[in-house]
Amino acid sequence: MGVAEAVAEYWEKRRGFIFAAIGSAIGLGNIWRFSYLCYKDGGGAFLVPYFIALLIVGVPLIILEFVLGNYFRGSPIKVFASIRRPLEIFGWFAVLDQFIIGTYYSVVLAWVMCYIGFSAKAAWWSPSATPVAIARSVSSVWNAFLSSPGLILAGFAITWFITWITLFRGVSGGIEKACTFAIPALWVLSAILVVRGVTLPHHTVGINWYLTPNWSKMANGTVWIDAFGQILFTLSLMAAPLVIYAAYMPPKSELPNSAWITAFANCGFSFFFGFATWGIIGFLMGILGITNPELIVHQLHFKLGGVGLAFLTIPAAVSFLPGAPISTAVFGTIFFVILWLAGYTSLLSIVEPVYGAIRDKFRISRKVGVSIVCGLMFLFGLIFVFMPGLIGPVDFITGSTNLIWLVMLEAIIAGWMYSMEKLIAYANPYAELKLGRWWEIFVKFISPIALAVILGYGLVSVKVISPASVIVLVLMTILVLIFSGIKWRGEEPKPPEEVTA
Repeated sequence: MGVAEAVAEYWEKRRGFIFAAIGSAIGLGNIWRFSYLCYKDGGGAFLVPYFIALLIVGVPLIILEFVLGNYFRGSPIKVFASIRRPLEIFGWFAVLDQFIIGTYYSVVLAWVMCYIGFSAKAAWWSPSATPVAIARSVSSVWNAFLSSPGLILAGFAITWFITWITLFRGVSGGIEKACTFAIPALWVLSAILVVRGVTLPHHTVGINWYLTPNWSKMANGTVWIDAFGQILFTLSLMAAPLVIYAAYMPPKSELPNSAWITAFANCGFSFFFGFATWGIIGFLMGILGITNPELIVHQLHFKLGGVGLAFLTIPAAVSFLPGAPISTAVFGTIFFVILWLAGYTSLLSIVEPVYGAIRDKFRISRKVGVSIVCGLMFLFGLIFVFMPGLIGPVDFITGSTNLIWLVMLEAIIAGWMYSMEKLIAYANPYAELKLGRWWEIFVKFISPIALAVILGYGLVSVKVISPASVIVLVLMTILVLIFSGIKWRGEEPKPPEEVTA
């Protein structure tokens, strides 16, 4: 059985690979976006399109990325170039997309790191404050923080130092050890927060809004788009992180069941953590004497998802916990540590394929390559430290639009320009769950069609495109053409030899 030239590093254990893949998948969106979508899109009814999306897009494409990475033994540029040399440009699009995402994602992690410190001293708590006064205090801390780039820069530097040290130590000595610690810790801390959330007064009010089905929402196309979009983004389907992680599994490794485990661990975490979020929101609703969570938005001008949930709503809610300010400090700190761990393990998987690409093309060592990549991402990330308003428009291109068409092309190229039969024949002898015709149908037809619908809907919904988005896309295209035109140092990638069962 032939495979492409092996990479020099491997995971020490399959468990380490799965923890790392789960760490890549579980990120900030699992914590501050999923439960909000459940509330907005029909409560428990949202779980129907969500799990349909998981089964027809999520799992088939995770399996595809695992098999491609392990079969071709390299980064996205090596995978695409091995199939057809001109396709290397798509690999570079995926890699540069990760580079840009990492520059601003790390800034958000810097915010989280600083808020760990704020929470530890309950910076917004007051013994005699009313809900409105607490809300003003929380907002004041947030606005003052965003106006303090020096403090953000300190958190940013620490975040990148930890990331660099981890990646510098290699696959088994760095990423595997970090994720083997971080993922269990993430679940344990989340369990503590969930228990606190579901034992608070009025928690059922929030959880009912989270889970009570509104079946009429099922007829709304936006709900289905939200479900498929959340699956795509939260599973780290980017034609890069999971590909490079699978490349570090030895040949003849089990892949399909590892993909199922990764997918369900990720989605299970999102659902599980929602009980903490909405238990705490229900408690805040009780404090405010309201029965509709939208009144939190109207009365306090806070949000129920995203950055507003993390940095405004949750800090305000924990300020009223029984036993404050000690409980405020403890549970506020736990919340932000959870956020940081989820973001940190995702950042590792964002940076690693960038290093992998320059390693494959330019044949440089890990220590040199990781240092160059982390240094450049730190420098470019300073733009977002001092101009955080650019994060939104840049994320629209790199964190949304690009990811959809890249993953769609990945499926089309693997399904129609390579050979699904070869990939199945490679994976099945070692698979605990066998691949078959069903997987080929999903990769070649169902998943690309679903992704095309999501992409089309998203583009049609856009009313105004920011100049920053256009500039980023143009610069990416220029850099992609430059990097793909550079001659490979050493032998150019070639398809693996014919696989025989």
